[in-house]
Amino acid sequence: MKKRGLLFAGLMLAGVTQVQAMPYGYYDARSVGMGNVSVATGGITTAALSNPGMLSVNENDDTFAVLLPAIGVQAVDDGDVIDSIDEFQEIEDQAPTVTGTQRQIEILEGLENSSLMLGVTPNAAVIYSGDNYTWGVSLRANASASVRVTDVDTNPADPDAFVEAIGVMTTQIGLPIGTDFSVAGMQLSVGIMPKMVNVDGITYRQSVKTIDVEDAFDEETDLGSFTTLDAGVVVNVLDSVRVGLVAKNLLEETKTIPVGPYTTTPIDINFDRHLRAGVAFDGGFFTLAADMDLTEIDPIGYESPSKMFSVGAELNTFEVFQLRAGYQSNMASGSNDPDLLSLGVGLWLGFHLDAAVVVGDDSSFGGFVQTGFRF
Repeated sequence: MKKRGLLFAGLMLAGVTQVQAMPYGYYDARSVGMGNVSVATGGITTAALSNPGMLSVNENDDTFAVLLPAIGVQAVDDGDVIDSIDEFQEIEDQAPTVTGTQRQIEILEGLENSSLMLGVTPNAAVIYSGDNYTWGVSLRANASASVRVTDVDTNPADPDAFVEAIGVMTTQIGLPIGTDFSVAGMQLSVGIMPKMVNVDGITYRQSVKTIDVEDAFDEETDLGSFTTLDAGVVVNVLDSVRVGLVAKNLLEETKTIPVGPYTTTPIDINFDRHLRAGVAFDGGFFTLAADMDLTEIDPIGYESPSKMFSVGAELNTFEVFQLRAGYQSNMASGSNDPDLLSLGVGLWLGFHLDAAVVVGDDSSFGGFVQTGFRF
C-alpha cells in the first residue's frame, strides 16, 4: 500500500522544525518571493508578523489592511527520504524476491543518516493605520517536523530501519502597535508586538515498513503557553534607503517534551531571542533588499543549524503587477542545506493576490500563497 501521502501530509501537520530557538520563518508571499527578506520591506499587514518596526512605514499609505488566511509550506529533504520510504514500502507489499530485497537494502544504505524537514505556516492579520499609531491583531500558526532515518539494518533476512520525528506546533496571537517620528531629519519607525504563544510537542518512532504518521497524533503533548514580545526599528537614512532591525522573543522561554513511548530523555524546546537586520532600497518601481540573521539558531532535531543570508528584488508595474526574485543561503557553521532560489508574482485589482515558490535542488522546495485587501 502506498503511504507517501500519509507520510508527507501527516508530518507537515505533526510538528515544528528548524529550531531550538524558533526560526525567523516565512511570513508572507512577497517576502518569500524576494528571498525571504522583510526586515526593511514589509507592508503594514505583514510587518505585524515579520518586523513591527515596519508598521508605520506604510509604503502604500493605507488606512486599513487585512491579510486573509495565507499559507506557506517548506520541505528540505537532503536524502530523498519521502520517495525512498515510499519505494521501500511498495516492495514490502509485494511477494518477497531476491531482487526486491537487494533493492530494499540499497534504499536503506542511501537513507542512513538522512534527514527531512517539513513545515507549514498559516497567517492572518487585521491592521489599522491612524494619524499617530498603527495597531491591530495578528494570528500565526507554525507546524514543522524534523525527521531522520536511524538504526539501519541491512540483514538480507529482514532489512529494516526506523523513522524518528520531533515535532512542535505553535499558535500565537499578537497585538502589534507602531509609531514613527523624526530624528535628525530622518524618519524613525518603531514597533512592538506582545504575543501569547501556545506550544504542542510530538515525538514519534516507527519502522519504515509500517510507518503511519496518523499514530503520531496520539502522542501529542500540550506544553502550555507563554507570553513574549517582538520589537523592531526602521530608519530612513535616505529618502529611498531604509535600515531595519528586529528582535524576536525578547522574553525567552523553554518548553519541555516529557519522556514518553518514543523518548528516554526530555527534549527542551528553547524560544530564544533572535536578532535579524535588513536594508532596502526603494525606488518606487524597483526594490532591492537584503536580510541577515545576527544570531545562529540551533536545530531542534536532526537538521542543520540556521543563520540565513537573503537578498531579493521586486519590479512593480503601476502598483498593479509585481515580479519578484530572491536568493537565500544558510551561513551557519556546519550547515549542509542547499542554497535556495525564489520567484514570486503579485497582482492588485482592488484586492491583492500573491504567490511565491522556492527551490533548492530536487528535494528542497517551498511555496506561499495569500490574498487580502487594503484601502
